[in-house]
Amino acid sequence: MKPWSSLALLSILVPSALCISNYSATCTIPAGNGSDDAPAIRQAFHDCGNGGHIVFQQNTTYNVDTVLQLHNLSNVQIDLLGTILFSTDVRYWIQHGSFYWFQNISIALEFSGDNITIDGHDTGIIDGQGQVWYDLALAIGGLYGRPIPFSLRNAKNSVAKNFHIKQSGKWNFVIIESQNITADNIVLTSLSDDYQANPGNLGNTDGFDTLYSDDIRIQNSYIDSGDDCVSLKPGSTNIQITNLTCVNTAGIAVGSLGQYEGQFDLVENVTATNVTLIGSRNGAYVKTYMGKRTYYPPQGGGNGTGAVRNVAFSNFNIQNITAAPVLLQQCSHWAGWDVPACADYPSTGFTFQNITWTNFTGWSNEEVGTEEVSLACSPKSTCVDLSFSGIDVKPYNGSAATYTCTNVDGLSSGCQAANVTTDS
Repeated sequence: MKPWSSLALLSILVPSALCISNYSATCTIPAGNGSDDAPAIRQAFHDCGNGGHIVFQQNTTYNVDTVLQLHNLSNVQIDLLGTILFSTDVRYWIQHGSFYWFQNISIALEFSGDNITIDGHDTGIIDGQGQVWYDLALAIGGLYGRPIPFSLRNAKNSVAKNFHIKQSGKWNFVIIESQNITADNIVLTSLSDDYQANPGNLGNTDGFDTLYSDDIRIQNSYIDSGDDCVSLKPGSTNIQITNLTCVNTAGIAVGSLGQYEGQFDLVENVTATNVTLIGSRNGAYVKTYMGKRTYYPPQGGGNGTGAVRNVAFSNFNIQNITAAPVLLQQCSHWAGWDVPACADYPSTGFTFQNITWTNFTGWSNEEVGTEEVSLACSPKSTCVDLSFSGIDVKPYNGSAATYTCTNVDGLSSGCQAANVTTDS
C-alpha cells in the first residue's frame, strides 16, 4: 500500500483527527460536513494539545455548534488556516456558554495553559455570526448569554497572531486571568446591518478586553467594532498597546471601574502609543461608576472603589471624534429609570495618579463642539499628577479649543497649572 493510502485509511479509522508524526504529534482536523465539528476539534486538542501541533485546514469551514473549552494546553502550536463558524442557536449559547462571573460574560471558545501559539497566517477567521445577537440585544450590552468568540483564560506565556475575528456576539477578544500574553496583527470587525441607521445597535462589542491579567501586549492590529477599541478592565496591570487603527469605536478605555459595590479595582502601568482613531466616540479615557449602586451588574452597578496609576497615552492621531479626546469621567451608571444624579452620589474612594496624555493630533466633529480636554474627578476621589501636552485636536469649526478640569490637584478649572500650597 502506498504511503498516501495509509494516511487516507487512518483518516477513515480515526475521523476525529489525522495524526502525523511531527512535533510530539500533529493533528490536522478533518474537513467538516456541515454538522458540528466541535467534537473533532476537542479530540485534536486532547491528542496533540501537549507538545504537539494542531492544524485547522486552509479553505475549510469548521461549524461549531457547541462550546469549546480547550484547557490544560502546553507547548502547543495551533495553525488556524481555515474558518471557525459559530452557530446562531441563541437558546444553546444562552444556556451553555462558558460562564465567567464578571458582567456574567459567556465565552464560546477559550484556551488555557502554558506556551500556546495560535497563528492564523493571515488566512484564519473566527466568525461569530453576531447579527442575530445585535438584533436580539438592541444595544443592551449586558444581555445574558451573548457569546464571546475568542478568549485566552488562565493562559500564560502565549501568543495569538495573524487572524481575523468577525461579527462577534459580544466582546471580540478577551484576556482573563492570564500572564505574559501577546496579541499581534489581529483584525476585529463587528458591523451591524443597520449600523448607519442605528449605530448604537451593536452595544458592548469591544475589540480587546483585559481582565485580571498582567504583562499583556496588544499590537499591530485593526479594530472596527462599534464599542471600545481596547478596554482595560479591573486587574489590568503592565499593559502595552502599540500601533492600532480603531474605526468607529469608543476609543482606548480604562474601565469602567467601580461597578461592583465594595470591590477595589486596580489598573496600573499602562502605555498606549501610536494609535489612530477614526470616527471614534472618545479618545483615550478613564471611566468609573458613580458612588451609588443603581440596580445590579451586568447592566447596573456602582459604588466600588479603585486606583488607576502610571498610565501614559501618547502619539494619537484622531479623526472625526465625537467627544473630548482627553477624558476622565466618574459617572458611569445604569441607563434605566430612577437614576440619581452623579452630583448627588459622586464616586468615592478612587485614586488617579500619574496619568499623561501626550501628542494628540487631529480634528473633532460638530457633536463635541470645542472641548479638547475634560478631566472631571469626583470631589471624593484623589486626582494627582494628571497632565497633558501637545494636544492639538482642532474643533470642526476652527474655534478655540476648551479645557475643563474639576477637582484635579494642581490644575485650575481651565486646566492651567494652579498654585499648590503645602503645609510646612
